[in-house]
Amino acid sequence: MVQIDELLPDAPLQSEVVLHVRLHLRRVIRGSGEEASRALAMLFGFARADGAAPDWRKAAATPAPLLAGAQLAARKRGGGDVVALGHDAQHLAECKQWLLERKQQDDAFAKILATDLATLLELSKARDLAVAQGQDEQGQPRPLPILIQGETGTGKELLARGIHSLWERQNPGLTAPFQVVHVAGMTDDLINDELFGHVPGAYTGADKERVGRIEAAHGGTLLIDEVGDLPPAAQLRLLRFLQSQRMSRVGENKERFIKVRIIAATWRKLDELVSRGQFRMDLFHRLRYGSSLTLPPLRERENFFKEVVPQVLQSRGHTAKPLLTRSARDALTLHTWPGNLRELVGVLEEAISLSGGDSLRVEHLPARLQRPYLSLPLYERASGFLSDEVDGQQLNEEHVRWRVEQIARSLETVQRPEPTPELKKLAEFLAAVDDQTPEHQAVVKAVEAFIQQDQAQRWQLFLKEVWAVLANQDVPPLVVSGLRSAEAEAQFRADELTRQQREHEPHVSAMLEQDPWMKLRMELQGLPLFQHLKGEGDTDAGSFIVGILSLVRTFIPSAVERIRAEAQKGNFLKRLQEGTLRPGGALENGARQSAAELEAPPKRRAEELSRQEWEALTKNHKTQAEACKATGYDPKTIVKYLAQHGLPNPWSKKDPSGAA
Repeated sequence: MVQIDELLPDAPLQSEVVLHVRLHLRRVIRGSGEEASRALAMLFGFARADGAAPDWRKAAATPAPLLAGAQLAARKRGGGDVVALGHDAQHLAECKQWLLERKQQDDAFAKILATDLATLLELSKARDLAVAQGQDEQGQPRPLPILIQGETGTGKELLARGIHSLWERQNPGLTAPFQVVHVAGMTDDLINDELFGHVPGAYTGADKERVGRIEAAHGGTLLIDEVGDLPPAAQLRLLRFLQSQRMSRVGENKERFIKVRIIAATWRKLDELVSRGQFRMDLFHRLRYGSSLTLPPLRERENFFKEVVPQVLQSRGHTAKPLLTRSARDALTLHTWPGNLRELVGVLEEAISLSGGDSLRVEHLPARLQRPYLSLPLYERASGFLSDEVDGQQLNEEHVRWRVEQIARSLETVQRPEPTPELKKLAEFLAAVDDQTPEHQAVVKAVEAFIQQDQAQRWQLFLKEVWAVLANQDVPPLVVSGLRSAEAEAQFRADELTRQQREHEPHVSAMLEQDPWMKLRMELQGLPLFQHLKGEGDTDAGSFIVGILSLVRTFIPSAVERIRAEAQKGNFLKRLQEGTLRPGGALENGARQSAAELEAPPKRRAEELSRQEWEALTKNHKTQAEACKATGYDPKTIVKYLAQHGLPNPWSKKDPSGAA
């Protein structure tokens, strides 16, 4: 026997939609009506139109239609012991169409603009709740209270009116008024009077009776708008009424039975108010009564500005072709719309009045919408810039090519890709070594050139991706052709740079292998210490070498060249460990090294010596005559450069003659 599995989409919203539609499809299938076969086909992920076929009709007419439908679906899909209900993208599209058709069944929700999945789902749930019945304390049926949440301007009152309209049609014998009370900003006493009314003499100035909104809505619906702003005492009175459907006017002792549906609306998140102790938990659950409706804000509705804005414009008599330019639509999309639909309708009505019957353009929109859009660089406004016609002038290939060139110029302001971390660290190490020999500088330049090639190649890949993204957007076919040409050109350049990199890479690698500092770095990097520290910030063999060389250059400058020479031979660390480095080499005792250097004939001119070297010379020789003999400099030269470096002459009293 074929087993049925209720797989669901991955995303929560899509799963909720599928479950909601399944609930209704199963009801239709159980009803065995004309639509049962279409519902059965859709339940198993086939198009509703397929359900008109004889095999689906036969399956729907059996005593066990779900089992028969599963067996039929298994045969159509090529067998298998398990058949999943509809859950893929195609089924979701079918569900969305089902929700849209349900919204359009009558005019109850006609004024609510919705094409997005989230809002259509809420409207379908509202249709269910509108006719749902609960029970009062005597077991008599009564309409369920409903809580509607959503930001200001999302259409909460329109939804409440639609729910009331559906309930009224379900109960044609009732007199069903619709009352609205806005409680935001009211005091406790004023809210009591507004909701429950008063009798004459209830308080000073109450010379006539007043029927409260609850009583006035008897037999119908009362919408309490901004219920989250109710003060505590009013919350308690409303809770008692919801529990018993009985109320008293202010100033009277008798209770009145009122049959009314309460719909509460708020922009606040009541569950958060409950957790902060600002709203009664029991009232929250009584209003929600197991369910609530939430209207999503405009900024979260997919395709709203593409699908619904044209409806708004047409409903207000705007008939230009096109109704609005792509740039104007993009500017609308960029705005966050804190006022939601209410704000959008106001903006569009103003734009229509300024357009003079022409297509709505960016200049017809309020400045607060223009500025954020116009502040974007051209490449971020590319879709509109590429698509807009100017005063009815249709785009041609030359115009599209010109616009693509302008976007390419705008892209030049984008920061180029950073070098890859490995190449960047390598270049920083080679530069920090501060080796001015022609051989090392050639390595530095070769690596820099390779990095520039790599950045240029990744830049062209970035451009290729930009053109591809633009070409996949909703732009005219002629524009797509121009963008594909730019994409192909960027791809060609990227491929050419990749080829050049592959040609140059062996040469650069060979130079690096011969560089003494790279040899030393690779040797050090293989030590357990650096393997352990690998990946921890800047602690690597390269930074260690740079630090050591800096110290050596400060105190024993000439030793740097010896270290370089020994590193050039390779196996520096191994020879150091084995003691096979040449005597008097780079790593001998510092004091002996310095003395050996100073006893040798000078290899550099006096002006080339650093201050530290002159200071070392004064410390290593007891007399000036000794210093002259060791260095080959005459006394006047020594005195001159000591003074030039701000160093005292320690031999001026001991050896005043300065004789050699």
